[in-house]
Amino acid sequence: MNLVNTKDIYFKGSKHAILLLHSFTSSAKEMSGLAKQLHEHGFSCYALNYKGHGESPERLFESSVEEAWQSAKSAFQFLQDEGHEEIIVIGQSLGGVMALRLASQSACKAIVVISAPVVERPIESLENRVRHYTKRYYSLKNESQQWIDGFMKQHFPRPVEKIKALQQFIANTKNILPSLNKPICLCKGGLDDVVFHESIDFIERNVQSNHKNKITYPNSGHLITLDKDRDYLFQDIHLFIRQIVEEN
Repeated sequence: MNLVNTKDIYFKGSKHAILLLHSFTSSAKEMSGLAKQLHEHGFSCYALNYKGHGESPERLFESSVEEAWQSAKSAFQFLQDEGHEEIIVIGQSLGGVMALRLASQSACKAIVVISAPVVERPIESLENRVRHYTKRYYSLKNESQQWIDGFMKQHFPRPVEKIKALQQFIANTKNILPSLNKPICLCKGGLDDVVFHESIDFIERNVQSNHKNKITYPNSGHLITLDKDRDYLFQDIHLFIRQIVEEN
């Protein structure tokens, strides 16, 4: 069954497949540049949109982190159904958290983790991410400031249950790290918030992988795939993947 919807990005290439997982409130477009470059090197690349993502804030409000996680697992299964036996998972921010979880539950070959949080973050910080996304979305839709203010007043603060579930999904990922032994490449932006630096360093210390890379991109913030160092990031990820593939 074809699980790819019209907003997902799927480039068919070699038997080696790469699954790309985006950040919270974002979409597959965030990973499109990386997917295109890796496909140019011959890899099959699939960047999906989690349920409720890549659409309107209302659709995001209706969704849950568990549904997003199910989207990621279904995407991995899709690549397996396409006949790919060797799958590498790349995830940014929340996508990186999901990459870690997939590494513990699936037969993925290796993972690349970009700006992933595993240190617990305040609920207010996570809700502010949703606020920022909502304001930006409707600003780009050319809604008036008065309309946006009214919408924000109507829909915020968000019910705490879903934000709490997201917080715990992220924080509980720490528990699986000692069981991970697959090759891993860890990437962080030099200009990112301290919590993400701490998280990447924590992951490095606690996974049991024999093949571990950690790279800092000094001119980038949180979303490195869209920032100033993205070309360096793409090159480093390709090199890491090429090493993994050639080891076999």
